[in-house]
Amino acid sequence: MYLLQTQYNFFSQPDPTTSYIAIGIFAFLIIFAIVASLIGNRRRGRASGKKSTSRGSFRRRAKKAGLYPTHVRALERMIREQGLQTPDRLLDGGSYLDRALRDELENIEAASINEGERDLRKNTVLQIKAILDANRRSISTISSSRNIRIGQEVRMVFEGGGAFDTTVISNLANMLGVELPRDDEGPVRPEKGKRVQITFVRDNNRVYRFITRVRGLHSVRGKGTLFLDHVSDIKQVQKRKSPRREYGRPAYYYPVQIMETGSGRKRSRQAVVQKSHSYLGRVEDISTGGCLLRSRKPLKKGSLIRIDLPTEDRKTMSVFGKVCGVQSTPPYGGDMHVMFTKVSQKNMNEIMAYVYGFSE
Repeated sequence: MYLLQTQYNFFSQPDPTTSYIAIGIFAFLIIFAIVASLIGNRRRGRASGKKSTSRGSFRRRAKKAGLYPTHVRALERMIREQGLQTPDRLLDGGSYLDRALRDELENIEAASINEGERDLRKNTVLQIKAILDANRRSISTISSSRNIRIGQEVRMVFEGGGAFDTTVISNLANMLGVELPRDDEGPVRPEKGKRVQITFVRDNNRVYRFITRVRGLHSVRGKGTLFLDHVSDIKQVQKRKSPRREYGRPAYYYPVQIMETGSGRKRSRQAVVQKSHSYLGRVEDISTGGCLLRSRKPLKKGSLIRIDLPTEDRKTMSVFGKVCGVQSTPPYGGDMHVMFTKVSQKNMNEIMAYVYGFSE
């Protein structure tokens, strides 16, 4: 009876500490597997040549290349809409950039937007091409804008639009002064801090460009003066102001005269096209800054001119310019080197698209 009532424990009670250790080891193995998978994916991504580019890094590179925020926003939109995997390559120029810009121009043309917005977006895209191409052709530098001579002619392009030709009339220790530019409505007075791109030619036809900001407006020897911040390391961008492309098309041109009316404060100047004096010439090459016009009856150096350029759809687009030089080419008359002075945004888009190979 005693044996039957005796209880035997063949299994010991489990120890809680042992269970905790087992759970910990299992969790560690799971975490280790996840981390190993992430590292493997990263290595495979690097091996395939895909580089992740932060937005901040891309914007810094774009700014260094001379692009304005409006250009950067356009590029970022292109990256999103086209699904570009290596956006940094856009800033290197070349065929990768050209394909992306061509696709963007086609998308803009097909978009349901008004003509003004269409022209503005096209112009922004074409400016990206022009700026990055010029940046790739950089050759040498000028150490500082303090070395720019008084009397140097410069071209100013303000952020957001507006291009003007003016002259350096003051160069102080802490700022550069140019004659206040003018448009049809009078002096142009940009606000302090506005970004502006300056382009000028010197040293045997070499072209230099830099970006600075408006310092303020003052008067120097009775002249309205726009003062700009000094900059260092001014890059030479190319030997010509603008890349040229052969055109080889006939074009009609007309002399333009400036007529003054009124007196005193009511005095005004108006450009009048002499339509009764039309001449036929041939535009040999063209750029965004001007063209070479060959004619049997060239106008004199310094003359103002209107040229009706033929387009691929058999229409014409009018541009205004100034004859900067005439070279005799017997027996054909002479070659007029024309600098464009007034071109509508729509027409400039067509010229830029042609020069950079996006149209024929």
